[in-house]
Amino acid sequence: MSECVYFGELNNNALSNYHIAFGVDGSFTRHALLAIQSIINNSENICLHFHIITRENGNEYADLFNNILAGSSHVIHTHTLPETAFSELHATDVFPHAIYYRLLAPYILAEERHVLYLDADIVCLNSFTALFDHAECENKIAVVVNEEPHAASQLAASLAMKYNHYFNSGVLLINTHQWRESHITERVISLLESRGKQFTYMDQDALNIVLEGQVAFAEQKYNQIFKLGHQSADYAHMPDKDTVFLHYAGIDKPWQQWNKQAATQYYRRLHEQSAWSALPFDKPRTDQQAKKMYKLCFKERAFFSGIKWYLSYYLLRYYK
Repeated sequence: MSECVYFGELNNNALSNYHIAFGVDGSFTRHALLAIQSIINNSENICLHFHIITRENGNEYADLFNNILAGSSHVIHTHTLPETAFSELHATDVFPHAIYYRLLAPYILAEERHVLYLDADIVCLNSFTALFDHAECENKIAVVVNEEPHAASQLAASLAMKYNHYFNSGVLLINTHQWRESHITERVISLLESRGKQFTYMDQDALNIVLEGQVAFAEQKYNQIFKLGHQSADYAHMPDKDTVFLHYAGIDKPWQQWNKQAATQYYRRLHEQSAWSALPFDKPRTDQQAKKMYKLCFKERAFFSGIKWYLSYYLLRYYK
């Protein structure tokens, strides 16, 4: 594994109490950088140490790293894995191999007491530091956030878990020592090798099984699951004002052209102010995406584009 460290101009090599990790490849690296920017925007007078775990060469993002760190005391640390890392584990278009990189964070950051792992489809809306108080008070392997009650009970039942607690792994505050001492990564990988293809949510399901009864639960605001819907009410729906981490879970993301719900504004604002604001959002590639796109166009009275995307939907749907 190779590493590279980028320092903010004001960094004085002081130790940071806040280590935050992302596991990403491809375009998700860019989304992780926007998540990093949102965290910086909501953190004053503290030094943050960000870690990007990837199979790609982080040097190609050097200018973006330096742009984000300009005038700050923060650090971005890239950890590049071998190309074959986790290649033996099951992956899909929705769940690529990068989802497994979080399993390495407690080892890569073994010298740190705690590491906060975040998914790249998260935007920080308020200060997150109080979350670390949970880890200090609770003698648990990780601090997590439960899925919404009805979903948590269903997901727990589907895995034959003892309790109705099922957490979303997009926010994991890990006690690195206890994690390694309990061999969580090894047990999760072993479970994935034997049952991975049976799981709906891959390593998240495995983590819930292995960590059952060994985690502390934080308030929902630390992982506010927000799925971008396409009903009329969904376009005006907004997260609670005290939300810390807004998690755009689900297949619809704020960087896709067919999503213009009010809640996408947090991501869009970061994108507009970023060094890559000129890069276009993702275009539809499937029939269902094209369907959402033409409906949005008609909703916005962009009839010519709507007709174009309706034809695209028809071709994608019936001439695959």
